[in-house]
Amino acid sequence: MPSADIRGLVSMKPARIAAPALAVLCWAAGEAPAQSQSAAADPHGTIVVTAPPRGEAEVAAETEFGEAEIASYGADSIDELLDRLAPLIDASAGDPVVLVNGKEVGFDRSILAYPPEALSRIAVLKAEAAAHYGHPSGRRVVNLVLKRHYASRHVEAAASWATGGGQYGGDVTAGQVAIAGEMRWNVQGRLSFDSALRKSARDVPADAGPVDLVGYAASSGQGAIDPALSDMAGEMVAVAAIPREAMIGPPSLADFAASAGRIHPADPARFETLLPSRRNASLNLGATRPLGPFSVSLTVNASSNRSIRLRGVPMASVSLPAGSPWSPFSGDVLLVRPLAGDRALRSENRSRSLSLALALSGKLGSWRTSLSGNYARSWASSRLERGIDTRLAQSLIDARDRTFNPYGWWSERLLLASGSRSDSESFGARFTVARPVVDLPAGAVTANLSLDASHSSSGYRRFDDGGIVAGAAKDIRERLGGELSLGVPVARRMEGESEPLGNLTLDLSLGGQTVTGSGLRKQYGGGFTWSPAPSLEIMGSLKHREVVPSAEQLGAPRVETLTRIYDFSRQEMAEPLWITGGNPLLHRGSRQNLSLDLRFRPLGNAMLSVNVGYRRSRGEGGIAPFPELTPAIEAAFPERVVRDAEGRLQAVDARAINIARTESAELVSGVALRLPPPGGKPEEGRERVENPLRISLSLNHTWRLKSELLTRPGIPVIDQLAETGQSRHHLSLRATAGKEGIGADMSATWSSPAHVRGRHASGVESAYRYQPPLTIDAGLFVVPGRIGDGTDEDGWLGDLKLSLNVKNLLDTYRQVTLGDGSVPPGFGRHEIDPLGRTVEFSVRKWF
Repeated sequence: MPSADIRGLVSMKPARIAAPALAVLCWAAGEAPAQSQSAAADPHGTIVVTAPPRGEAEVAAETEFGEAEIASYGADSIDELLDRLAPLIDASAGDPVVLVNGKEVGFDRSILAYPPEALSRIAVLKAEAAAHYGHPSGRRVVNLVLKRHYASRHVEAAASWATGGGQYGGDVTAGQVAIAGEMRWNVQGRLSFDSALRKSARDVPADAGPVDLVGYAASSGQGAIDPALSDMAGEMVAVAAIPREAMIGPPSLADFAASAGRIHPADPARFETLLPSRRNASLNLGATRPLGPFSVSLTVNASSNRSIRLRGVPMASVSLPAGSPWSPFSGDVLLVRPLAGDRALRSENRSRSLSLALALSGKLGSWRTSLSGNYARSWASSRLERGIDTRLAQSLIDARDRTFNPYGWWSERLLLASGSRSDSESFGARFTVARPVVDLPAGAVTANLSLDASHSSSGYRRFDDGGIVAGAAKDIRERLGGELSLGVPVARRMEGESEPLGNLTLDLSLGGQTVTGSGLRKQYGGGFTWSPAPSLEIMGSLKHREVVPSAEQLGAPRVETLTRIYDFSRQEMAEPLWITGGNPLLHRGSRQNLSLDLRFRPLGNAMLSVNVGYRRSRGEGGIAPFPELTPAIEAAFPERVVRDAEGRLQAVDARAINIARTESAELVSGVALRLPPPGGKPEEGRERVENPLRISLSLNHTWRLKSELLTRPGIPVIDQLAETGQSRHHLSLRATAGKEGIGADMSATWSSPAHVRGRHASGVESAYRYQPPLTIDAGLFVVPGRIGDGTDEDGWLGDLKLSLNVKNLLDTYRQVTLGDGSVPPGFGRHEIDPLGRTVEFSVRKWF
C-alpha cells in the first residue's frame, strides 16, 4: 500500500503504539550498504554496470509469486499469505524454510507479521535448496524478497459472532512497518476478546441443581417455619424468601410474612458456560539493520492471556438457630442461599510470556555464518472455585457473630478455591556455518555445521483451599547438540547439454545431542532429490533419531483448565480438570522416518502440479502428545485419570507421554492448479490483461494405512484406526479467485467415518460410529478504491480494505451414533460443537 522514499522513512515518526518502538527505530536508522556491482566496457567504450537481482537466493527459484498475484489473495500478513499459499508451495503441508532477501532469519519470526504489500515477490526455490541450506530433503525453501523502500501504518478492527447467537468477539490491531534497503523495523499491538457462550444460549441442561438468586428460609422438618409466621400470613408457611430488609439488619417476622410462600428461582444454565470468555493482548517489536558485512536482527514479543469459565451459582444450606441475633423465629430454621446473588463459580486461567531473540548473520569470504540467541520467560496461574465453605459459614452463625449477616452477600473468603502457579525460563543459542568444500562437475559440495545449546528451568506450586502450598516441583535442564550435513550435487542438467541422470543431489547428516540426565543421543540420515526431466521431481529420505525431550516438553508451565469431554464409561459429558504443560519424567526414545515423494508437472510449468508421497514412521520409547481419552487410552494409562467414588471423571493428566512403540504409514497425494500460470505469455494477437482474475485450486488426500500404538510391554497393541476414532481418509480443498482489489477464497475438509470401542461402567461394550462433517470456510475481501478503473487508488478508499469471513458455513458437526443408529447421551448437536457457524467482519485502513 503506501510507500515512502528513504528521506521520508528516516524522518517518519512511529505510530504511538508503544514507547519501545522509538528506541527500535533509532537503533535501526543508518546507511544501507550498496548492492554489489560489476562493470565492463564494450569495444565502443560503453560501460555496462550489472548487479544481481535484489534479494536473490543462492539457489534458483522454481516458481514465483509477483506483487499482483500476492495482492489477489487478500491476506493481512505474510504469515496468513504463506498459509493460503501452502498447498501451492508444498503439498505435504510442511512448514517451509523461510529466507528473507536470500538470507536465513534464525529465531527471528517478526517478518511474518509484515503486511504482504511489503513484498516484491515470493520465490519458491528448487527442491535441492533444502540440502544447500542444511535442511532435510523434501523440505521446501521460500525466499521472501522485500521491496527496497516501503513504509505504512495500519489499523484494523474486527467483529465476530456466532449465527446461533450467544457468543460474540472482536479485536483491534495497530502497527507500523518501515523498510529502507537492508534496514527494516516493525511494531504491532493487538487486543482481542471473546464472550462466554452460556448453556442457556444452546438449550444445554445445566450440571448443577436449581438455584435461587435471593435465598429463602425453610422449615428444618416437614411443617411450618414458625406458627406465628403462619398466623400472620393466614396460611401455613413452609418457605419464605429472604426479605430486602434483611440485607441491612436483622429482619422481623413481619418482613418474612411479606415474602411468605415465595422464592426466586433462576435458570441454572444461565450461569454455566460451554465456552469460556477470553481476553488477549500482545505486543511485537522487530528491527534489522546491516552491521559491516553482517545483518543483525532484534525481536521482542510479549503477550498476556486470560480465560474465565462459569460453573454455576453455588448454593449453601446452613442452620439458623433460635435465639440468634439475626433470627426472628421461635425455632431453628434452614437457610438456603447463594454466595452473593448471581455470582457464579469460576475457573480462571492466566498466562503471560516474554521472549527476545537476537541474530547476527552474514558472509565471511566463502563462509555463510549465523549466530542467534533467544530468551523466553512465561508465567501461568489457575484458580478453580469449587463451592461455598459451609462449615466456616455455620461456625460464624453458631458463634452468634453480629458482624456476620447470614442473609446478606457473603464475601469470597467463604469460597472453596484451589489453584496453581507455574513459571519457566529458557536461554538458547545457535551457531551455524556453511561453505562449499569441494568442487564437483555438477557443482560444489556444501557443508553445513550447526551447534546449539540451551538452558531451561521450570517451577510449579499447587495451593489448597486455604492458600497454603500443597505441593511444589522444580526442574532444570541443559541441552547441547550439533549436526553436520553435506549437500552433494551428483549430476546437473546444463542448458544445451545432455545429462542422462538429469539433476541429482544427495544430502547426508550426522549429529548428536545431550540433555541433563541423559547420555549422547545420535541422529543420522540421508536423502536425495532427483529430477530426471524438467517436469518431474523425485525426493526421498531416511532418518534415524534418538529422541530426547525438548525444553518445552519437559518444562513448559503447568496449566490446569476445565475441559468438556465425553466420558465413555458413564456415557455423559464431563468437565474434568485437564492438566497440560511440561512433564519432567519423560525419557529418551528413538524414531525412524522414511518418506518418498514424486512431483510431476505435466504441462511443464507451474500451472498444474501433481504430488504423490508415501510416509512411514516407527518409534520406540518415543514421546507423544496425550491422545484423546477413549476407553483404550484410559485402560493403558489408568494413573493419568482420576475418578471420584461414584466413577465421575475428576481430572486427566494430559501432559506428553512416553510410549513403548508406535507405527504409522500413510499415502498422501495432491493436485494444484494455478491460473494464469506465472510467466505466461499473451496469445498471438492479444495483449496481456494488466489485472487479470487469478485462480488457484488445490485438492489433497491423506490415506492412513496403519496407525498402531503400544503403550507398554504386555498390553495389547491399540489399533487407533479401529479403536480411538481416527479416520482413515482425509480430504482438503482450497480455492481462491481474485485480483488486486477484490477476491474470494474457500476451504473445505472432510474425513471418513471412524469407530471407537467403548466399555461402560456396567461392563457392557458398545461401538461408537463417528461421522466427521464436511466443513466449509469462505471469505471475501474488497479494496473499494482499487477495483474498476482504480480512480481512487491514491485516495482514502484506496487504502481501505473490507473483509467478510464465515467459518463452518454449513453449520455442520461431528455426528456420533451407536450400532442401532441412536445418539448416545452427551453427543447432542450443541454438546459436540456448541459454537457452530461464525461470521467475522473486519475493516483495515492503511495510512
